[in-house]
Amino acid sequence: MRRRLLLSGSLSAVLPGRASGQSHGWFDPGQRVSLGRQLIALAGQYRVPEVSVETVWRGMPEGGFATGRKALFFQAASISKVIAALTVMRLVERGTLPLDAPINSVLRSWQLTGAGADKVTPRLLLAHRAGTNVPGFPGYLADANLPTLIDILNGAPPANTPRVRVERPPGAMYLYSGGGTTVLQQLVADVAGQPFDAVATELVLQPVAMGARYTVPSAGAWTPAHDEHGQVLPGNYHRYPELAAAGLWCTTIDLSQLIRAFGACWRGDAALVSPATARLMSTPVASGPTGLGFFVQPRPNGVPLLYHYGVNAGFRSVIAFAADASFGLVIMTNGEGGRWLIPAFGQALFDARSLGDFPLA
Repeated sequence: MRRRLLLSGSLSAVLPGRASGQSHGWFDPGQRVSLGRQLIALAGQYRVPEVSVETVWRGMPEGGFATGRKALFFQAASISKVIAALTVMRLVERGTLPLDAPINSVLRSWQLTGAGADKVTPRLLLAHRAGTNVPGFPGYLADANLPTLIDILNGAPPANTPRVRVERPPGAMYLYSGGGTTVLQQLVADVAGQPFDAVATELVLQPVAMGARYTVPSAGAWTPAHDEHGQVLPGNYHRYPELAAAGLWCTTIDLSQLIRAFGACWRGDAALVSPATARLMSTPVASGPTGLGFFVQPRPNGVPLLYHYGVNAGFRSVIAFAADASFGLVIMTNGEGGRWLIPAFGQALFDARSLGDFPLA
């Protein structure tokens, strides 16, 4: 029944409300209707029950689209790494954490091993150039016994991934590593003397006015994960104690707030991080695909496109925006079919304003 309602429901289900005082301009009315129809079709084609989209235009929220309820919590998956990066950079700006110090000289609860481990710095971890292993995490069933963070770093039971270690020369190449971000999770906890989630909430989520959290939201506020056939995963979702790399729950509205906050930092209109730090995070490292916490796509006008995809079991998402927040979008889905829906609908949104190629994972 839910699927039939999704595919045959009225367009009002996917067209945004308009808040007074907001600046609109990405889409004209005809485009909004056409895009709404396209989203319904894509959600049906790829068997994705819930899709939520938020857009930002000229630094202001422009509304968005949804195939169901607005303001649902999804797992942000690897978009969690953006929050982790901002948390690290806030500690760097405070002088609490040296960006270029060997992490083994700062870590207190654990030590990174492998050839060249003593050369690994927070900067290299943020840019995925530390040579560390473990690209991603499969998560744990909702009723599983969860490992501690030290268990995960050591690859010790009940952890389901190997020990995090250096396997390539630090600084030599780009090598995506959720394991490296998990090292940063321990590093933040060690230097701040508090759990990572408490530090990230205090330094990023609260200042940006995000309702995002690292625990499961209250009943009815979140959406379950679905496989490629549109079936709910056993236990409704997987749990990710790798909080910095994959553990955030949030709404598309939360992430649109983040776009606006970062854009204000880039422009010098806000103080979450300084303009210099915003530009540092937005600059490709060693001509690679990443800055510090973001994937970076240079643009002719000098304001780069920043983006990050998120992939957890049964959840697919993306955040993509100009560093000055002149435009931006968030797409979150609760189905594996989001793998195909996101690039298709993201390109349609970019085409509506002649923004060029939508960034691919």
